[in-house]
Amino acid sequence: MLALLCDVDAVLGPAAPGAAPKGLTVTGSPVRSHPWQLLGLPAVTVPGHREAQGMPLGLQLMGHPDRLEGLFSLGHAVEQAARANG
Repeated sequence: MLALLCDVDAVLGPAAPGAAPKGLTVTGSPVRSHPWQLLGLPAVTVPGHREAQGMPLGLQLMGHPDRLEGLFSLGHAVEQAARANG
C-alpha cells in the first residue's frame, strides 16, 4: 500500500456506508476506516455532498504517513469543492 501511496497524493473513498445519522449521539459506522487503521495509515474525513434529507455523505482520504501536511491540505480542498458544488 505504501508503494501505491508514493505515486498518488491520496486515495479517496466513502467514509461510511451511508449519510451521517441525525443528532450528536452517534457518528455512523466506522467500517470504511478500519482497513486504513489496521494498516496504520493516516485518514482524513470531510463532509461531502448532502443527501435528500440534508445529511452529509462523508469522504475519506487516505495518504502516505510521511506526507501528512499534504493530506490535510488536500482534505481541505476537497471539502471546499464539495461545499461549492452542493
